[in-house]
Amino acid sequence: MSIPAIKPIIKIFGSGEMADLIRAFDWSQTPLGPIDTWPEVLLIMVNTMLATRHPMFLWWGDDLIQFYNDGYRPSIRSDKHPKAVGQRGRECWPEIWPIIGPQIEGVMTRGESTWYEDALVPIYRDGKLEDVYWTYSYSPVRDAQGAIRGTLVTCSETTGRVLADAALRTERSRLLNMFQQAPAFLAVLRGPTHVFELHNPPYADVIGKRDVIGKAVIDAVPEAESQGFIGILDRVYQTGEPFIAHSYPIDLQRSSDQPLERRFLDFAFQAMREPDGGISGIIVLGVDVTERVRAEQALLNTEKLAAVGRLASSIAHEINNPLEAITNLLFLMAYEPISELAKKYLDMAQHELHRVTAIATQTLRFHRQPDNATEVSLQEVAESALTLFQGRIANAGVTIQRQYQTEKTIRALEGDLRQVIANLLSNSLDATKRGGKIIVRVREGHGHSTRQHQVRITIADTGAGMTRETRRHMFEPFFTTKTATGTGLGLWVSGEILANHQAKIRVRSSQDPQHHGTVITISFPQEAAN
Repeated sequence: MSIPAIKPIIKIFGSGEMADLIRAFDWSQTPLGPIDTWPEVLLIMVNTMLATRHPMFLWWGDDLIQFYNDGYRPSIRSDKHPKAVGQRGRECWPEIWPIIGPQIEGVMTRGESTWYEDALVPIYRDGKLEDVYWTYSYSPVRDAQGAIRGTLVTCSETTGRVLADAALRTERSRLLNMFQQAPAFLAVLRGPTHVFELHNPPYADVIGKRDVIGKAVIDAVPEAESQGFIGILDRVYQTGEPFIAHSYPIDLQRSSDQPLERRFLDFAFQAMREPDGGISGIIVLGVDVTERVRAEQALLNTEKLAAVGRLASSIAHEINNPLEAITNLLFLMAYEPISELAKKYLDMAQHELHRVTAIATQTLRFHRQPDNATEVSLQEVAESALTLFQGRIANAGVTIQRQYQTEKTIRALEGDLRQVIANLLSNSLDATKRGGKIIVRVREGHGHSTRQHQVRITIADTGAGMTRETRRHMFEPFFTTKTATGTGLGLWVSGEILANHQAKIRVRSSQDPQHHGTVITISFPQEAAN
């Protein structure tokens, strides 16, 4: 009778390279001894490790004898596999023992669990020491009595992702550097409320170096809303259609203590699309072309002034003869029997005719020189200008209030000053409604910064007032708010006259319904006053 063969008891289960290798390994040559003698907790841990596809590693006993699974095997490659099976930890990992030795000791002696994310732990692979990044944890393995018998390692090699992230950061840094160095202004706005995510220095220059990152455009640049820019951004975000503009005006407060400043921009709002086609924001790209626009306008004004000069010369030539005839007739009328009042008006007419002749001859100031200055009373010049406007003042129903507080004279060109005051009075009459008031004041004063002695004339009205934009451009050639009748040359000529007299102009104006009007003060310096 034959005795049936006794089947060996299987202690290590599962399939795969590492399960086969551990089963076939001669464990009797290690401090652990044959598999049949292993404690139950070790068998459970090894079988559990082999059954999972997540990379795992096990150090067992005081000698830290090694086990690992198929998930861990690709990370160590042929430099350590398969000889790492059953090997002592310190013998297997001499290159990293200064890093992991203290960590394992903390687990084995004190039961300290650890966690490291994307940690650099270089190991020998493919014949060389290679930077390898790991996310790993060390945990104590205890037996039934609570004694720590080993260290379980759960890990993932993250080298590929870490290097890819580093490359991405490098690329992002390079792109951001290019973004910052771009000669055009750039900004990235996120979401339906257009929150600033990025902008470069040229963009900061345009908006006055405000702190805008993380803020919505409507909060960071509030003046943009009334000028329609928020509506434009909304349409681009909703429709995906870009908005492109050239020499587009925008009024920006580029400093907290300064009024709005007109700038001109060439720019585009471009929808920013994600891979799924959805719109996540808007890219702003453009160039500040303010100086170019101003240069073009200056060139245009120069061409206009040249044309006016040629026309003025022609007019001067054509009207000199009839002016001379009128002058002769007025001269003859002076010897006819007329009333004293008529003589006074005749003298005034001759005086103004002489001035018209001079203006015509000198071609509307294009070739005039500031000579023949005399001692001039601003009070008398103001009165003579008011006399010229007597009829217009009466018809307009406007009250003139005179406030003459000094008789001090200045050295000036009387006819030129009369032209300036007449221009200012004419503008005040145009702006002031019936029942309104115009104040003409002459007084002495001192400069705010220099404390120089001055003589000042002020013309103030209760008119409609001017906008900031009008005040900014009012002394530029061809700028006018009187589209039907204005030439835009009156205040420009006045400004040139006052510059020749070294006079300073101060303009204040308000359109407030309760306190509206304009105040223009002209200050003549000490050297011009006598």
